[in-house]
Amino acid sequence: MSKKAIKFSDRDAQILLTLYKYRFLSISQIKRLFFPSLQTAYRRMRILRQASFASSFSVPNIDESIFSVAKEGMISVAGSLGVEIEDLKWSDTRTKPKDYYFMRHFLAINDFRISLTLACDASQIRLLGFIPDYYGEKTERGGVSKYIKDVVCDIESDLEEVSHTPDGVFALEKEGKQALFFLEIDRGTEVVSNTKKGVLKSLRFYLNYLLEGKYQRYGKDFGVESFKGFRSLYVTTSDTRVQNIRQATEVLNIEQKAKHFHWICTFEKLNEQTIFEPIWVSIDPHDSQRYRIG
Repeated sequence: MSKKAIKFSDRDAQILLTLYKYRFLSISQIKRLFFPSLQTAYRRMRILRQASFASSFSVPNIDESIFSVAKEGMISVAGSLGVEIEDLKWSDTRTKPKDYYFMRHFLAINDFRISLTLACDASQIRLLGFIPDYYGEKTERGGVSKYIKDVVCDIESDLEEVSHTPDGVFALEKEGKQALFFLEIDRGTEVVSNTKKGVLKSLRFYLNYLLEGKYQRYGKDFGVESFKGFRSLYVTTSDTRVQNIRQATEVLNIEQKAKHFHWICTFEKLNEQTIFEPIWVSIDPHDSQRYRIG
């Protein structure tokens, strides 16, 4: 089945480009971005799949289809971007991720990104870009060197370094002012009481990252000369989890004011209508103020 056979549309081209940028999208996420109903989304994606523009797969315990770009779709993506298909560094792998926890985490990152994108489209806030955690270059050994992975020294111990890969990095612009954000998706499986791993380790990283100023490297990615600082955003499973994380930060040997740069909220509170509202609280358990990122 060719483009002519399916009456390939501008929306089809945008769907494929978005699939390429997001890597994997569930059918409900595709619906949020492009369609008025799940039925119409399924109908169109089935046609694109039959024409080899998209492919789909399932993951145990996830009750909806997940889509990615197929070979014919990449030809469309290359055309949309004005590049050769070889420049996209894409391979049509037969193996799709089947791990439930990995895919749930991956889709949660994309849920946030979709909410952010739709909120920006409906406001005066401009999304300067979003870099996901998986973006990087393949190594000679077949692994991936993640672009947003970084290492900082711990101010409490000159001999200790803290490495971390955020779930995403993005920048916003409003009224000529730019702001940098780091995203952390917490699905309730990480330990919150150990400063060497999990949530507290990531907070140690960000607190030192802010002091070292290494975050300024993202200026070139988002076309910003320099950032005044950044915010790290944690999205987690429940209000109880929020409180547990806030209480756990008491063991971090830092000023309370420094904790005000790191905000947290629940998945339930966050969508495209609320993401720019004051739904965020800082990780400082003594701070009662609510914050907004827009």
